[in-house]
Amino acid sequence: MIEIVNVDEIIASARRDLGLPVGSEVDSAYWFAGLRRLAGQLCPCSPRTLVSSMGGSHRVFALDVPDLVGHLEDCVDALVAVGDLLEFHDVTTLDEKVKATWVFAAPPSFVMHPSGAAYILGLAPDDALPLPIAWRERVVSRGPVRVLEPLPGEDLDASLKSIGFRSLSLNAWMRSPRLESAASLIAGLDAKLAALGPAGHVPDLKVFDGAKDTRSYRARWVAPSGQDGNYIVRRPQAYGADLWGYARLERGELTKLVDFPVPGSRYRGCDMAWRVQLAIDALLKKPQRYRIVPLDGAKRFDLFFPLPDWARRRLSTIGQEVAPDKCLMSFCLPLDSVRAEQAFLKEYLFLECEE
Repeated sequence: MIEIVNVDEIIASARRDLGLPVGSEVDSAYWFAGLRRLAGQLCPCSPRTLVSSMGGSHRVFALDVPDLVGHLEDCVDALVAVGDLLEFHDVTTLDEKVKATWVFAAPPSFVMHPSGAAYILGLAPDDALPLPIAWRERVVSRGPVRVLEPLPGEDLDASLKSIGFRSLSLNAWMRSPRLESAASLIAGLDAKLAALGPAGHVPDLKVFDGAKDTRSYRARWVAPSGQDGNYIVRRPQAYGADLWGYARLERGELTKLVDFPVPGSRYRGCDMAWRVQLAIDALLKKPQRYRIVPLDGAKRFDLFFPLPDWARRRLSTIGQEVAPDKCLMSFCLPLDSVRAEQAFLKEYLFLECEE
């Protein structure tokens, strides 16, 4: 028998099939779950294939999404960032037909957070969430991230391993740099400077003046003017983003320069520079500070200094980046992760919380 159905009924049926809460809402959880299901069927493939397949099947619904293609591209990027999809350089393949622009479905994996929660990654070819039914109902979606909270006394690490999930460390998942003290980080760069010859003239050089009495990040970038010592610097180039480095200045004149990123690094120049500046501040007993604001069921971290991309990704994944409130950037974090993320900010970026 042929039956006429409306859009709400179709979406409600799709949500049931994807294991989502009952309803007819096309929310972020719906797009992420749908893309995971497609990835299990289509990968390896190009990101464009996932976007066109998902977009083509929903375009006839006239959903209230102004730029559906752009939105889906952002969703695919988010799934790559959290590790549900792997880019070509993250995998090994002997298939010569595989293109460098393709993505692969990550195998079922998990990451344990110090709070005891498990972050669920990857998918199976026939199931975007290959967990027992009783566990699926406990999974909480936070944007592209899926979190399984433990029951009292439950050992999620052992339980997930027993059903074939692969365990990843939190740092490997987030691609954090090697844990290093502020003193060691600066000592290594000072040694690199000492081994260099004189630097030539660099026009339009800007110096980060950490001693300037202001919380404004932008206001601390100044032109060289009598500074002595080692500083984070940057300079414009004709095309592209600014070039960053670590330099020695004598009476405001550049004498030596280490360019960022250093050879062999996988991090951006600005990410290296920001971490080094935070280390410099910590060694001067003037660590950069952040503010914690209590919210209903969460806490907001307000930061006044830029975070490297890997740290920003971590806080955005474990929590959620929100509109800044009289600061440079803000993140809303669940209560059970606050202590662990405070420790992370202190150990990796030498940041201190305001009293």
